[in-house]
Amino acid sequence: MSNSDFGGFPAARHGFVSEQWFSAIPSAEHAADVAVRWRTFWKANALEAVSAAQEGLRKDLSCLSQSLEGIDLSRRLDPRLVSRVAALMDAMSRGDGYAVYDGVQAWLSDPVDQWYADKWVVESVSSRAWEASIVKEIRSTRISGQPAIQCLPLLTIDLRQITSHVERALSYIREADPGMHGEIMTHVACIRMLDGSGMEGMSTARAFGAIWLRMPEPGDELGWFLEHLVHECSHIHLNALMAMDPLLLNPNEINQSPIRPDPRPMFQILHGTFVLFRNCQVHGRLAILAPQLGLEPALARFREQFAKGMEVLRNHARPTPLGDRLIQSMLSGQSHD
Repeated sequence: MSNSDFGGFPAARHGFVSEQWFSAIPSAEHAADVAVRWRTFWKANALEAVSAAQEGLRKDLSCLSQSLEGIDLSRRLDPRLVSRVAALMDAMSRGDGYAVYDGVQAWLSDPVDQWYADKWVVESVSSRAWEASIVKEIRSTRISGQPAIQCLPLLTIDLRQITSHVERALSYIREADPGMHGEIMTHVACIRMLDGSGMEGMSTARAFGAIWLRMPEPGDELGWFLEHLVHECSHIHLNALMAMDPLLLNPNEINQSPIRPDPRPMFQILHGTFVLFRNCQVHGRLAILAPQLGLEPALARFREQFAKGMEVLRNHARPTPLGDRLIQSMLSGQSHD
């Protein structure tokens, strides 16, 4: 499940963009470049939002602007910073003055040296105030023909055991695909774990760098994180690319999804096919390197779903030149891996 609305930000169709970035083949080097480009885009929007808030509130917010000017874009940002800007822009678009006041105060209360996420963390959902609006949206999401999503906090702060499963999965991913591992370490700042049903995982451009995952079934922890770390990080990476180029000229055209039973917009079909390509690649390599993991059934499912997604893209997608480059990389990568 990926929310691909670019966090309420206008798309970043300006500045340096390399066509080499538009490949489905994971690359730690390209991920680092994409991340810096996306942060540059975020910073420009953040400065615009603060300037608009300053004008609307008639308050001096120069201290916040100065902190933004000095931000180190080579470091991974804490997702709450992205969430703060998205929420501030949303409040201003709704004309909600109280929400603007509250959002600015919350941001001013953030020490600048804590704006970064140099270490990734695993926490329960609802343990941070900034994610409240996102959790509310998850709980209100309705999927056709499916029960309502149940999203519950874990009611614990001791996640050492689940963190060890994440670390083990990352170790296997690093062995099978160093590029994918590098991309995860570049993009993912925090993993928000939840109990419940109706959703396996989610990411959103409004909290770039955070992923939400349901707790795995006992005994299936490794397989769960092998799949979903790759899956959600790939959504994050593709969201960053789609903020630079639309990739599709018909993003909202409805067609059959490779993963979900109900039809989906074409941009979501591209997202689904893209993440399936990465799951096929990592699981395919692990099936050879570590056959004891028993990943063949999951790999067969990924390959079947990926083939369905590619068929829809070939027959119905109208890609931009960079979008075509991305789709072609999935075709060539599939034949060589």
